[in-house]
Amino acid sequence: MSINRTQVLTNFDIYAAAGGMNIPVVKTFNVTVTNGTLSVNFLPGSTQSPKVNGIEVLPASALSPPMITIQPGNQTVVAGQSSTFAVTAGGTAPMSYQWQKNGASIAGATSASYTTPATTTTDNGSTFRVVVSNAAGTITSTTATLTVAALAGPGIQVSSNSINFGNDPVGTNTSQTLVVTNTGTAALSVTQVTASGSTAFTVGGLSLPMSVSPGQKATITANFLPASIGAASGSLSIASSASATPTSIALSGSGLAATYTLNVSPTSLNFGNVTTGTSSTSQNVAVTNTGNSKVGISQISVSGTGYSATGGSAPVTLSPSQTLTLTTQFHPTAAGSANGTISIASNATGSPAAVSLSGTGVAAVQHSVALTWGSSPSTVSGYNLYRSTVNGSSYIKINSSLLTGLTYNDANVQSGTTYYYVTTAVDAAGNESSYSNQVSAAIP
Repeated sequence: MSINRTQVLTNFDIYAAAGGMNIPVVKTFNVTVTNGTLSVNFLPGSTQSPKVNGIEVLPASALSPPMITIQPGNQTVVAGQSSTFAVTAGGTAPMSYQWQKNGASIAGATSASYTTPATTTTDNGSTFRVVVSNAAGTITSTTATLTVAALAGPGIQVSSNSINFGNDPVGTNTSQTLVVTNTGTAALSVTQVTASGSTAFTVGGLSLPMSVSPGQKATITANFLPASIGAASGSLSIASSASATPTSIALSGSGLAATYTLNVSPTSLNFGNVTTGTSSTSQNVAVTNTGNSKVGISQISVSGTGYSATGGSAPVTLSPSQTLTLTTQFHPTAAGSANGTISIASNATGSPAAVSLSGTGVAAVQHSVALTWGSSPSTVSGYNLYRSTVNGSSYIKINSSLLTGLTYNDANVQSGTTYYYVTTAVDAAGNESSYSNQVSAAIP
């Protein structure tokens, strides 16, 4: 702090407002701080007593926390109107604000005042407050209450004053829903809903007149079907029994050139070597609509011996970004290479799309087990041969009649399986001996 350009106290500033003084200050003030008291002494000999309205001493580097000087006040509106809450706060700048409704923060409400959207009777009794912050601290205002009075008679409120359909392909219909709320105390009668401007805009799904009870909602469907490329504009007019009628909603959209494209991936499949009489591992083909309009697939066909494709029953329509998955297999019936094709016919550019198929049928290796056994020391009529895939049990007879010889060729075996064999001897009376010793054969 300095007086007459002379520093008398460091790290502090003095603020004074003087009134009635009409001569310059020519004397030096002596300023001392004793026991927390700031004394301002005027030197003797002055011809007039200066008038000092007030003195404030602050540390030069201090930050002042926020302080609310005017709290937000309660508000009363009629349904359909907006309401504004405001606060006045002091403190070191910059200040930040966050308004809350019923204790929850309101997105984007970050200034010293907040204006609500058009109110409905459901907003009645809602509370609002604001949190004010700066670098030195935070303070929360008192709570203000919003009172929403129902409009005498029917009232109308729409969910939006404008509808933008964005960019839509020519020939593609897009719909958006408009919500109508009766904000009054009597039934609202909607008598007429019309679309004007561009013929691309229409209204659907309505049975008029339509009655909406107080506090209730109804929906109106607006459609956009561009017939040409370029921007389109129009309006939707709602005639009703409300005092503010008709209600107008701006409509806009833009027509784009329609594109019909399919992406097929992969475009070729190789099934490798597959044993004849068996089926390969399944492989998938993804057919995706990469255009901005619906694509109709009229036919999916498979050519080539042994090939099949499932999962795509035509005719079928794919919306933009929608994918159809085809599951493909190879079932060779003869040895040798085989080629095939999946053909996908549609209204897409470059139709038909094709997927090439290739694979090789490999003849199955025929295995057999040659069995021999010693003759029985007793007089027998023949022998029975038993087989199992379980070591030491669960034997099943594989000969249909008695074997009179001492050999047997078992050709009914599968690769990768181990078989266990035993024999028995049978006499003329049909008596059967116990099992012989077991032998095994592993089929590669």
